Amino acid sequence: MNWYLETLNTLIFRPIFFYQRMPKGTWREESLSFAMITGWVIAITLTAVFFINNYIPTGLSLIEGISQRKLIIIIPVLSVMGVAFFAMTALILGGIFICAIVGLMFFCAAVLNLLLLLLGGKGNFAEVFKASLFASGVFLTGLLNILLMIPVKHDLLSFSDWINGERVIFYCSAVFMYGLFSILGRKTHNLPKWKAFLAATVPFIILVALNIILSAKILPKLGSILG
Repeated sequence: MNWYLETLNTLIFRPIFFYQRMPKGTWREESLSFAMITGWVIAITLTAVFFINNYIPTGLSLIEGISQRKLIIIIPVLSVMGVAFFAMTALILGGIFICAIVGLMFFCAAVLNLLLLLLGGKGNFAEVFKASLFASGVFLTGLLNILLMIPVKHDLLSFSDWINGERVIFYCSAVFMYGLFSILGRKTHNLPKWKAFLAATVPFIILVALNIILSAKILPKLGSILG
């Protein structure tokens, strides 16, 4: 985690320096590990929020009214079941998020690499994909949306406000991702700034389109879970 946090810190606060000295090796090495850790962090955080919002209240309702003598037996059993269920949920969500992050970065890198080549770039897809996997660290901004599910569940924040907050956080993150795509495109293909920014526009539009679909089709369904 020390390596991950140091890499993330450099990526966020010194992106040009980071891509100038991007770690050597193929995309299967450090960049893939970085993206996988990002997926695990998001998955474990979401699992913890689900436990706080849903599983723990359910468990407390099951032991309500039970005598203290019986609780001595029941609580250890419920604790073991809770740990097992937490691990199972985290593993499932971890696999989903890792596949989604790697798949999305692969698609964006493929589009970006093609546009950079059309604009006269001299790089290759492998380097663009590796650089894009590092850029996936920006997805950690979604942790704020996940944590805000707790006050929504307890009526401290309205669901509509949560949706609006998700949009604000996403678009701020998307603009930053656009900057990272521009920087990595320039560094991997040795192009002028304006060409790199032009090529990065399409992956940026793809991310925005995906969020519009997500906001319209998936996020509203969380209302029944959080409400």
